Amino acid sequence: MEHDPSFFPAFMAERPELWPHLAFYSEAFADLSADRQLGAMGGAGQVPWSSIDRYADRYEIDDLDDFDRFRRMIRAQDRIYLEHMAKSSRQPGGE
Repeated sequence: MEHDPSFFPAFMAERPELWPHLAFYSEAFADLSADRQLGAMGGAGQVPWSSIDRYADRYEIDDLDDFDRFRRMIRAQDRIYLEHMAKSSRQPGGE
């Protein structure tokens, strides 16, 4: 999927190429990110477990091993996202 580089936030400019079999997890994370809670001071919380569970149910991820893999993939992306957001909020001007 080719996009104009200005479409993505600056921190994603040098992201690695995504392997095709991981596209579902990337798209799921993008969808689920909208469900995260924002704190009173504007900080982002993690994607709720209930949202991950509902998403998996919607896409018929009902095998426990498949669900566990899906949950781990979302949590791994979420951890990186939250680390980036925390780091950028500490920098003057943020990103």
